[in-house]
Amino acid sequence: MKCLNSPGLFMALLLMTAGIFILGGCDSGEKVVDKVTGNQDVKQYHKMKEDIGKIADQQAKKYNEILNVNTNEGEKKRD
Repeated sequence: MKCLNSPGLFMALLLMTAGIFILGGCDSGEKVVDKVTGNQDVKQYHKMKEDIGKIADQQAKKYNEILNVNTNEGEKKRD
């Protein structure tokens, strides 16, 4: 087996490190880093969770309004 090419390994590590810093320096780089690390999925999960909470609150409010209307109509029929 040949021993590892030290200068080639050093250059490869240097280029990979530079690439990471270049990607981190721009907006699209931040998006790429977020996607690779999974932060984008976590952000999307929290946003969807909030949206579902808002929808659930709206549905509960509509359901209570319907119940109140039906209760009021039932009381009027009894009178």
